[in-house]
Amino acid sequence: MNIRSITAPNPGPFTLDGTRTYLLGETIVIDPGPAIDAHVHAIAQAMPKLELILITHRHGDHAPAAVPLKQATSARIFAPNGVLEHVDHRVISGEMIGDIEVIATPGHTAEHVCYLTADGDLFTGDTILGSGTTAILPPDGNMREYIESLRLLRSRNPRRIWPGHGPTRDDAVALIDHYIAHRLEREQQVLDALAAGAKTAEEIRRHVYTDLDESLHRAAEIQVEAHLIKLREEGLLE
Repeated sequence: MNIRSITAPNPGPFTLDGTRTYLLGETIVIDPGPAIDAHVHAIAQAMPKLELILITHRHGDHAPAAVPLKQATSARIFAPNGVLEHVDHRVISGEMIGDIEVIATPGHTAEHVCYLTADGDLFTGDTILGSGTTAILPPDGNMREYIESLRLLRSRNPRRIWPGHGPTRDDAVALIDHYIAHRLEREQQVLDALAAGAKTAEEIRRHVYTDLDESLHRAAEIQVEAHLIKLREEGLLE
């Protein structure tokens, strides 16, 4: 299947160079992105035979363009529960859309799904990025579920990752292994900080993130909180 991408003009600290919208063949779009007129127009121009819009999760940099794109092309919108108010079909894990499998991957958000083709092309939304790591923001984000989702994707042995942000990755399995190892290393660092006497997310952040720009301190503390919640859920922390 021919796969192309269009990057939305919404660069930023969490979107990297912008949200990636994927064009599969002549009829399918995955994650249409933000409702920016120029971006919607570019997708419609590139996909005159568009029939189906697939969405990974509800965030404003991934889903909203589906509505004006549907209006422009009459394509159907397929999305998980909680994404947009009016869609044509709610996808569920294990469902096949042609040769594309829906895989539930909660963690970044509760409703997040990924899409895996028969050729091993994995469209990961914000579960896996092309560079850096994704944000897990409680209470909707859940670190325990996130790591379980990564392990599920690893078990499917994908060939290539097409992330919601950043470059395409041909080292799919190695990248997933790196993501899992990174999260477990952070978890151990949190435990080490607690053992050293840290009592708050801020104190743990000072132990774990020793060389971090001040503007990112709060984001790092939220990641610490996500790890603490996981440890409590697993009975490893009171």
